[in-house]
Amino acid sequence: MKEWFSVEKLKTFGMNKLIICLLVGVFLLVICIPTNSRKESDEEGLPETETLTETEELEQRLEAILQKVQGVGQVEVMITRTGEYNQIEGVVIVADGADIPQVKQDILETAEALFPIAAHKIKVCKMME
Repeated sequence: MKEWFSVEKLKTFGMNKLIICLLVGVFLLVICIPTNSRKESDEEGLPETETLTETEELEQRLEAILQKVQGVGQVEVMITRTGEYNQIEGVVIVADGADIPQVKQDILETAEALFPIAAHKIKVCKMME
């Protein structure tokens, strides 16, 4: 073993070859270091920017469908999600026609049908004039 690392061997091996071998070794170490891949981030949940986009899309789609229900009128929707698993935590719906009991019931039932949350986590309010 001492024969490989003797000063005479290093001199005959050449400084350029030694530097190249060291650089190759460093390169191999760098490519072997694990990095955060897309698959790992998918297991942990969506990144915040994607979560916001998905939530906003759900809000817009719910607003669009509720505005087509008779008596609802103008509507705004807010959806909140849990931090850990991005599950829907609550829904607030503000609508022009929410003061009419049947319309309010239709809005509530629509939200219950679309989202896997309990009715007490859905709040329907009359829109301010």
